[in-house]
Amino acid sequence: MRNHVRRHWPVLAFAVFVLLPACDDDDGTKPGDDTSPVRVTDLAVVAAGDNSLTLEWTAPGDDGGSGTAQSYEIRQSSSPINAFNFGAATPVSSPPTPVPGGSIQGFIVNGVDTTLETHFALRALDDAGNTSEVSNDAAWSPTGTPLHFVKDIPAFKDNSMYAEHDSISNGAGEFLFAGKTASLNPAGPSNRRLLLAFAIADSIPNGAVVDSVTLTLHVSKRPANTAYTFSLHRVSADWGEGTSDAGSMGGAGVPATPNDATWGYSFYNTTSWTTAGGDFSAAISAQTAVGTLGFYDWSSVSMTADVQEWLNDPASNFGWILIGNEATIRSAKRFDSRENVNVVDRPKLRVYYTVIL
Repeated sequence: MRNHVRRHWPVLAFAVFVLLPACDDDDGTKPGDDTSPVRVTDLAVVAAGDNSLTLEWTAPGDDGGSGTAQSYEIRQSSSPINAFNFGAATPVSSPPTPVPGGSIQGFIVNGVDTTLETHFALRALDDAGNTSEVSNDAAWSPTGTPLHFVKDIPAFKDNSMYAEHDSISNGAGEFLFAGKTASLNPAGPSNRRLLLAFAIADSIPNGAVVDSVTLTLHVSKRPANTAYTFSLHRVSADWGEGTSDAGSMGGAGVPATPNDATWGYSFYNTTSWTTAGGDFSAAISAQTAVGTLGFYDWSSVSMTADVQEWLNDPASNFGWILIGNEATIRSAKRFDSRENVNVVDRPKLRVYYTVIL
């Protein structure tokens, strides 16, 4: 809420020229900062006590998903909450101080009658007074009622593999690559493949039913706008992410460090792939045509089945490999990795799931 301050100047008997600010209202905002915190989309009730409910969500930032927000406004109601009725819902007292954007944040709401259905929603404010959009509705219902949730899970490891050499990687770099390059080396164009893994069992309650999933990646560079099909395959062997960092370009990779995944090694340089270029299922989990810069989604029944199995059997979770058009030069695309400086551009797996409490 903006505070408007009206100053009352004394009436003088003689003329006085005073240089006043262009605007006499002080709204408390920071000049030049008009970027609101990003909307929270994964608010969920994750635990219940005798008279309390525990909320959990991914913290937004100060500017979009970057930085740290200033404060939260959390509200509860006996019916679903949205942007139109948020202001009419009951405020939750003493909301927590925000943690850095992208971090998982939890908060216990006390004094709740857990025998009744209760809904929660929140919004975040930054130090310039900008307010995020109202979050998703998070619902609690008494035991036996199916509840539907959505969770955004960040990648816990990712890497790029470069076909021209078994000792090249980019484990800690800001970018990931897939497709076929132009001639970057004496041997001619080379293929790129990227690996992604998400901590499913650490993010979704045991026993939950996975309803659907969507993987979102951001393309930040491409040789041309031509669209090529990029396919996800389920990886069948574990792999690593070392400390190699190819820097701001990254397309040619750098020497691998211990435990990096490379074209020849799943863990450099101690464990080899059974097949060079990665061990993965021939079946396609999902595919999407990728052309210009921007965000792209992969979603399918097969991806949902992959995530459900990883939840039921965490030891089988080796993630996916993304393979582009490897028959056409200049088909490669640069995707932003989990280390990218722009939090909102990092890989994200959105999981919709159902639990019965």
